[in-house]
Amino acid sequence: MQYNLLSTSSISALLVLTLTTVFTESAFAQCVNSHVGVQLNISRLPAKQGSNIEMESTGPCTGNVNSSTATQVNIGGKGQAEQQQNVNKRIQGGRGNPTGVNGPTINNSVVIPINVKTPKNFNR
Repeated sequence: MQYNLLSTSSISALLVLTLTTVFTESAFAQCVNSHVGVQLNISRLPAKQGSNIEMESTGPCTGNVNSSTATQVNIGGKGQAEQQQNVNKRIQGGRGNPTGVNGPTINNSVVIPINVKTPKNFNR
């Protein structure tokens, strides 16, 4: 009798878990704009390094990702190098969150400027 009770309990628990997953809404992530950049200068003179990152989104947005990367490298040279990253990103559309909770699009950008001063006997 205990064996039948245990089997019935197990089947009931599995049925509840199955029905719960069928009738439960899935999780929905917000949209994400991201940019990661590196500016590397290996020279006697430091480079003029800069970036201009613009990101925008329109309307409710769920589940979209817009990602970019950029790398700029200068080695040597006689004058001062100039490194500039200009990024303009727009994300729109998406289906909106069916749960009714629509948060803002996440915008994240990182540009890392690196200057490495070379010794006088560096022949580049």
